[in-house]
Amino acid sequence: MVSEHERETMRACMRALRDGLDGFQTRRAQLQMIAAVAHALGSCRKDDDAMTGENIAVCQCGTGTGKSIAASVPALVMAKSRGKRLVISSSTIALQHQYSEKDIPALQRVLPLDFTFAVAKGRRRYACTAKLFAALDDLRQKSLALGEPEAPVARDDETAPLHELVRLAEAFEAGSWSGDRDELSVPIADDLWEKLTTDRQGCSGNRCPQFATCPFYAARQRLKEVDLLIANHDLVLACLQMDGRGVLPDAADTFYVFDEGHSLVAKVVEQFAARHALRGGVEWLRGLGDCLRDIVLGLQLDQDLYRDARATAKDLSGDLDDLCRALDRTGAFDEKATRRFKNGVIPDWTRTPGHNILSRAVQLQRTTAIVREQMFEKANAEPGLVTQLVAELGFFASKLENLVDTWTLMLADDGEQGIPNARWIERVGEKGAHDYLVCASPISGADKLRRLLWSRASAAVVTSATLASCDSFAPYLKQAGLSVYPQVRTLKVDSPFDYRNKARLILPPMGSDPRDSAAHTDEIVALLPRLIHGLGSLVLFASGRQMREVHGRLPDGLREVTLMQGAMPKMEMLKRHKSAIDKGERSILFGLGSLAEGVDLPGQYCTHVIIAKLPFSVPDSPLEEARSEWLTSLGRSPFVEVVLPEASIRLQQAVGRLLRTVTDSGTVTILDRRLVTQRWGKALLKGLPDFQVCIGKAASRAIAAVAARDADEPAVLLATAEAV
Repeated sequence: MVSEHERETMRACMRALRDGLDGFQTRRAQLQMIAAVAHALGSCRKDDDAMTGENIAVCQCGTGTGKSIAASVPALVMAKSRGKRLVISSSTIALQHQYSEKDIPALQRVLPLDFTFAVAKGRRRYACTAKLFAALDDLRQKSLALGEPEAPVARDDETAPLHELVRLAEAFEAGSWSGDRDELSVPIADDLWEKLTTDRQGCSGNRCPQFATCPFYAARQRLKEVDLLIANHDLVLACLQMDGRGVLPDAADTFYVFDEGHSLVAKVVEQFAARHALRGGVEWLRGLGDCLRDIVLGLQLDQDLYRDARATAKDLSGDLDDLCRALDRTGAFDEKATRRFKNGVIPDWTRTPGHNILSRAVQLQRTTAIVREQMFEKANAEPGLVTQLVAELGFFASKLENLVDTWTLMLADDGEQGIPNARWIERVGEKGAHDYLVCASPISGADKLRRLLWSRASAAVVTSATLASCDSFAPYLKQAGLSVYPQVRTLKVDSPFDYRNKARLILPPMGSDPRDSAAHTDEIVALLPRLIHGLGSLVLFASGRQMREVHGRLPDGLREVTLMQGAMPKMEMLKRHKSAIDKGERSILFGLGSLAEGVDLPGQYCTHVIIAKLPFSVPDSPLEEARSEWLTSLGRSPFVEVVLPEASIRLQQAVGRLLRTVTDSGTVTILDRRLVTQRWGKALLKGLPDFQVCIGKAASRAIAAVAARDADEPAVLLATAEAV
């Protein structure tokens, strides 16, 4: 229950927003969401409460409803009132930045509510100061070796990365940089950052001589002191797996808000998937042996540890090499590079060596852990050397942990959970210089989310513009593991935009079936010059191949002003498009499905969205094949349960690029006749906003009228949906 004091505080917050934020208006849809969020958080669980789902709200909010405010305001009020920590999680770094740099500072400035916040990030977003200063010492040693202790080393290609590390070290020492990668004014290359950062395995923690100045632990301490933590889904899931040892507060003491929550299911599947290379494993095991030798001899540790580790690593390398040779002999990868094990059942010729590999890898893991502990016993005498060696050992320890995780999942008994894991092997590289990747992944994230999140969280809110598929929450609730809780609250809040009067959906009478790629492409090439109108359009393709062919066959006048994704970074492409529109010039962008989600093109930047083909996924990945196989074995339809709901979400995201503000207007054109001719087309249409719909002859007349009115052909934005 929400108390009267909590209700009054929320009302005061809304009054403050109206008075303090220019242009802010209270909308009925926003108030509906605020009520749903407050009721869910007001039903927060205590330790002994049965899990019914009353403390979870799933809210779909159309574009323009102001869902960030509608979720954040009641969550802040309820968290402060109930003595809980609040975690707001987004699916992308960009959305995380929007919360931390725009939305939350604005709330902090105007709300009659005192709260503090900080951005939560993983260890790898921060520099390791031990590595920083080691790089600085290394450069100084090179200068001394040249006989010029005060002279800088020449900045050639080999030393340029080292100079960059030194620049960062000096900035850190001067206090002008905190060690956070995201605060760098000039981006740093990934390969160079790898030399500068570390992970859990390579970190010495409070036994590191640089611990007092460590950017990661300084940030972690700040997180313990704030009311609101802004995170991302990957970090939240990783911390939940660590069971209280991560940077985020314990789930039982936390209110969660998951923005862009439609991606949460895919994220948890990614988190639990694992893979490792066979020949690559043989190589890094050799490096691990050398590393352990240097550690044992350099720190005068127990030499039996090195001998044991060397023997185990040798046997493990032999096992990996034997499996690699066995795969070569099968000839199974000559025609197809990926071989999936049907129903997740691996044959004895893989299972038997797999047990040997896992057993020896676990044994080597134990020996490595003992060496690590003995290293820390030497930390007082050799702090700098121990820290350096721990970081070097950490690289191999992470590789070893991944190998153990992969074979643990490969050999797991699926009968315990009822849902099989997907298991497959891929051959990568050219024949003769190839390797094999051993891969395993859960096919569903439902059980993981129930066990890690829903059953442990005090309360949670999931929100997105696209959660309901074909106008139903049922597919999402099932995939997210929420369908077992009878009292989960669901709310669908429509966009305040006037789609009926400001937007049209045109479904032309297409002669070709999109499954006939050649005929469909010919028809798109013929239609596109007639469809393009307005100052900005977004054309979404279902494949890169079709996009490139259409681009090559465009009339010269359109192709000359086309910017195609892949030829330049996405942000640069959008920047050029907007710049051209601002000048009143035509701009055409060809791209991929990343432009169908999270891209904001208000006003004249996009007045026409053209969708070449419905964004159906094809179960050609081993994971999708395994999921489809499992559902079919149960007598269920993969198309109905997975393919169609996913297409509905992608289609909603695509058409959502059209209206971005209340003053926007425009057209969506879909060049896929199946939306009209197939029975399931009505289900997809039902999930879309309330457009004015033009079908058949009405669509042809609308296209002809626009072509006649806009003889001077405006700007276009072509993109592709990454699905088919």
